[in-house]
Amino acid sequence: MIDQFQVIENLPVLTGICPLDINKQMLEDAKKQSYPNTNKTNVKAKMTGWHVHTPTTDKLTNWIKKIIIDVTKTPHTTYEVTDAWFAHYTQGDHTVNHCHYPQTWSFVYFVQAPPNSAPLVFTTSNAAIAAEQNRVVIFPASVYHFVPRNEANNRIVYSGNILGRNIRKDYGQA
Repeated sequence: MIDQFQVIENLPVLTGICPLDINKQMLEDAKKQSYPNTNKTNVKAKMTGWHVHTPTTDKLTNWIKKIIIDVTKTPHTTYEVTDAWFAHYTQGDHTVNHCHYPQTWSFVYFVQAPPNSAPLVFTTSNAAIAAEQNRVVIFPASVYHFVPRNEANNRIVYSGNILGRNIRKDYGQA
């Protein structure tokens, strides 16, 4: 029989202002989308389909993957965006507590964050990352998180998940 117990680990959360000049185009990309997953997922707000990719979102996710490789020192790992979506929050919208396991990494890019926009909150630590336009947050996909009740209109994020795979030819060899 296997026993199960909970641990609280010290896991990296990476955050900073995106240096790429993409915010205006990201907002345009968000406006061009349809939102078929509205209130059908953990996101209790307008939400696009699961696989939104544009030249601008690809530029962002390529930069995010490079950061992951640099910070984690994993040059022999390929990272693939498995799903990515826009979410558009109005006043009263929120996202319920969840994680993205079995993916490796998750990210949030704040496309638009008016005053009183809800933060991204990590459940175990209760650490909150303030919503700030052009801010990127990258975190292990197994970390539980949520968005509390939003008090602003037009909080827009582009979020997604990334899967890592080792590509070393000698991986697993003694």
